[in-house]
Amino acid sequence: MVETQQIMSDLLREFPQFRNRWDDHSRRWGQDAGPCLGMAVFAHFVIDVLYEQQNYGRVAAVFGRMEEFFKDGGQEVRDLIGLGFLQTLQNAALLKSYGSEAFVRFLGAETGRVWVQLEAIWRASIGLDLSDRSTLEAEVLVWRMVRAALNSGKSGGFAPRS
Repeated sequence: MVETQQIMSDLLREFPQFRNRWDDHSRRWGQDAGPCLGMAVFAHFVIDVLYEQQNYGRVAAVFGRMEEFFKDGGQEVRDLIGLGFLQTLQNAALLKSYGSEAFVRFLGAETGRVWVQLEAIWRASIGLDLSDRSTLEAEVLVWRMVRAALNSGKSGGFAPRS
């Protein structure tokens, strides 16, 4: 079974061009970096370096690896891939001219299912009126929605896109 601490070392070995960005991140954050922040940095690397330099074969390799991690890991690993990588990738790509849809073709069955769930949560959250809530309360609510959707996917959930 894949563990969260194993993921970043595997990604650094398989994508050595990520090393400089990872080292900068580690120097800046030190012990506080945590795996979720590390996956966010990796998601930005996939966008900024691999995708924007049209290295689509490596982008496909990243998504293939995420699919393996998702299948071989426990709930903590699935949360890390879903929230740390996929959600960050969706959000960051929305700021680009090509948008998050550019990455749909790279999704596997499991990552595709989570991708669709994250999009559904985003669409549902647009209608929420959280103006009477603190920022922390709103973030916790959205986090709970995401976590519930990821957990519900184990018994069906949304179908992946084709």
